[in-house]
Amino acid sequence: MGVYLAVLFSLLVIEMAILFILVLPLPQRMRRWLYIRYSIISTNKKFRTYMVGIMIFVGLLFIDSWKRSQIRVSTYRNQKNPYIINSVTPVDALASRAYNQRNVYISGFIIYFYICILTVMSILRRIVEWNDKMKAGDDILKEKLRRKQKYLEELQKKKF
Repeated sequence: MGVYLAVLFSLLVIEMAILFILVLPLPQRMRRWLYIRYSIISTNKKFRTYMVGIMIFVGLLFIDSWKRSQIRVSTYRNQKNPYIINSVTPVDALASRAYNQRNVYISGFIIYFYICILTVMSILRRIVEWNDKMKAGDDILKEKLRRKQKYLEELQKKKF
């Protein structure tokens, strides 16, 4: 149990670090570099297959832990007959419930951060494409300005 929990926690920390880097106010060159690397990785079929497999595994863990954490807890003895044994939930069941709740939180956050990373990368893609269009638009405007200045110079030469 410790190995898979360590792997899940490592995955959670890696996703948190990636999301932290993505939301930093980075220069446009770094954003473009991140977007290019992401597009290269995301088009790789093996990587996508691994990520889908990992997310299915984490989703199944989430569902399983959710179902297992739904045990009924009773901390008081039966009021009708206080001598009934096992009316209080045993400590082992409470510990199992706590472990399952922990797994629900960890796997839920992994899924949540994965969705957040996809969303932030989509926003980053739009920002990079918009900046590229603006830069291309600036180049077009500069070219038009040069042509008009050249035309103006020709008109001034004709005048004299």
